[in-house]
Amino acid sequence: MDVYSTEEQQIEAIKKWWQTNGNSVLIGIVLAIAAVFGYQSWTQSQQENSEAAAVLYGQVIEAATAADQNRMQGNTEELEGQLATLNHLGEQLKTDFSDSEYAVFGALMLAKEAVMEGDQESAAPQLKWAMEHTSSAATRLIANLRLARVLAAQEQYDAALTALDSVQPGSQADAYEEVRGDIYVAMGDQDKAREAYKKAMELSADQNEGQSRPILKFKYDNLLVAGN
Repeated sequence: MDVYSTEEQQIEAIKKWWQTNGNSVLIGIVLAIAAVFGYQSWTQSQQENSEAAAVLYGQVIEAATAADQNRMQGNTEELEGQLATLNHLGEQLKTDFSDSEYAVFGALMLAKEAVMEGDQESAAPQLKWAMEHTSSAATRLIANLRLARVLAAQEQYDAALTALDSVQPGSQADAYEEVRGDIYVAMGDQDKAREAYKKAMELSADQNEGQSRPILKFKYDNLLVAGN
C-alpha cells in the first residue's frame, strides 16, 4: 500500500517538509553557488597574478640583459642605471608576488648580478630568500649551492661547508662535492680537496655513462701536480 494514498496527502506532506527543511535547502543552494563562483573567481585571480608576475619577470630579464651588455662594453654610467632598474623591478616582484616562482627567479637574478658586481654580501640574502620561498626542491638545491659559493668568496668557509651539508643534494651531488673541493682549496687543505674532487668525479661518472665532467679531472690533476 502507498505511504500516501492521495495527491492531497502528498502535497500536504511536501508542504510540511518544506516548512521544516526549506530554509536549510535554500542556504545549501546559495552556498553551493557561492562556492562555484568563488572558486572561479579565485582561479581567475590566480591566473591574472601569474600573468602579471611573468610580465614583471620579463622586465627583470630585460634589465639584466642590458646590464650584462653594458658591463661587457664598459659603459659604467649606463650599467649603474640598469642595475638600479633591475634592483627596483626585482624587489617589486618579490614584494607583489612573493608566492610565485617568478619572484624566486627574480631573487636568483638579483643575486647573480650582485656577484657579477663583486657584491657577495648583497647576493647572500637574495639566495636565502629564494630558498625560503621556492616550492621547487631542485631550485632550492641550486640556490643553496650558489650560497655556499658566495659564502666561500667572503672567506666564510665554515658557513659555506655547513650550507653544503644542510641538504641532500641528490642528482646535484657531484656539483656539491666540486664546490666542497673548491672550498678546501681556498682553505689550503689539499688532502680534503682531492678527496672531494675524486668523489665528485665518481658521482659525475655515475650520472654520465662512466664519463665525469672534464673540469673535475682538471682540478684533481692540478692538485696532484701541486702536491709533488
